[in-house]
Amino acid sequence: MILLVAHFPSLYPDELLYSGIARYHQMSGNTSQKQTVRDLFGKRLVCATVDLPSHLGSLTRRLGGAYTVEELVQRHTLYPYYTTFVSKDKAEEIYCLMAEGKNRGEAHVSLGIPASTIKLPANLRYCRGCYRDDVKRYGEPYWHRLHQLPGVLACPIHKMWLSNSAIPYTTREQKFGFQPLSTVKDENEYITYDFVLGRCLRIAKRSEILLSRSFQYVDLQSLIRRDYVTNEGRFRFRKLLVDFDTHFTPELLKAINCEVKRDYSETWLHKIIRGKVLVSHPLRYILISEFLGLDPFQNAVQRGRNMGRGRKLPTEKVKRLNKVTQNKDWAERDAYFRLEVKKAVTEMKAQKIKPPRITVAAISRHIGHTKFNILLEKCLNKLPLTESYISQELETTEKYQIRRLECATSVMKEQGFKVQGWRLLKAAGLNHPLAENVEAKFQSLIKGHDDFEPDRTFSYPVSW
Repeated sequence: MILLVAHFPSLYPDELLYSGIARYHQMSGNTSQKQTVRDLFGKRLVCATVDLPSHLGSLTRRLGGAYTVEELVQRHTLYPYYTTFVSKDKAEEIYCLMAEGKNRGEAHVSLGIPASTIKLPANLRYCRGCYRDDVKRYGEPYWHRLHQLPGVLACPIHKMWLSNSAIPYTTREQKFGFQPLSTVKDENEYITYDFVLGRCLRIAKRSEILLSRSFQYVDLQSLIRRDYVTNEGRFRFRKLLVDFDTHFTPELLKAINCEVKRDYSETWLHKIIRGKVLVSHPLRYILISEFLGLDPFQNAVQRGRNMGRGRKLPTEKVKRLNKVTQNKDWAERDAYFRLEVKKAVTEMKAQKIKPPRITVAAISRHIGHTKFNILLEKCLNKLPLTESYISQELETTEKYQIRRLECATSVMKEQGFKVQGWRLLKAAGLNHPLAENVEAKFQSLIKGHDDFEPDRTFSYPVSW
């Protein structure tokens, strides 16, 4: 029998699955990371992995269908980035290793990441602007996928350099260490580089595109247009190397492990242009495309299919939503969105068994309409009434834990059971020690109930 996990948090836009698990550990009250791993995967030997986690099939089964493996892989790991340029068979192999892989790092080895000269970041990174925006919008910060990509030094949204945390990117020393960004106080020394910020922002933007879209391959015609191919079809590598090195600067290329020596006869750039390597690191294709000025959106197709989940909307409501989302009148959109969000929040709060946390992502999922979700998550700043309502309803970890205690108390009373401390904690999916406000609420709920021997016949709803 598979025991389903209670209260796994809704994942935010561009959030790493690693980050979601870290937040779950924080709100669960588990004192041991191994206990959290066992809760989520049903086994203790699953290691914390930032980029390409495995055993996702086990996780989705224990989450009871809240997420599919495809949704986690495509939206909350770095899989789309690393498989953009590999063959379909290789991409499917990596997908299977992440879904049901047995050994740690199988997907990395299959992609050649450990042997690559492009090194993974030493520590997890974050944007101070995103940190503050996420706290304002969601009530907490979280680790973004984009910020952990190799070669990404700046945030294209806030146009500022990323900050390094003290949390290692790889978890060799702490195999089960899931660390939420909220434990990193936004006090780190602001890092600046001598590189041109605009150039780094364009690299970051192209990297971001790889997380959601396919990318255009470098073609010979692009090189011909830039006079790097003779009339006889020979490549002018000396001119190409000099111009490429000058364009990005040797310092930047060295910092992101993509250095090219002008006097070398065989660099990674030679190999890609000559077609001597079937697959190279995505960052190198990004640099070549940026150098040649290729439009990153040209011939781009959306990766995967719509993986939105939630309630099925009636036909008339879908028509109304389509009309509103296509309308350019933001005031009308705002009024309608606020109404729909308020309905969604009311329905979510009425759910006493496995109550969902009130977040923008959870609201979007509950409504379950693609166009609505995109506008709600990407254009909330243009919807002041909706944004104001959501900001009042968003739940911090403590607020959510208190509501879980209240819901569990209500269900227990309805079923005729006394509200005992051990039973209430189990039903709410919490453990000691509790935060001060949560502990106070817990004590008030169990006050007046005499302790007695646990009733072994008591059964909890399976979805808890």
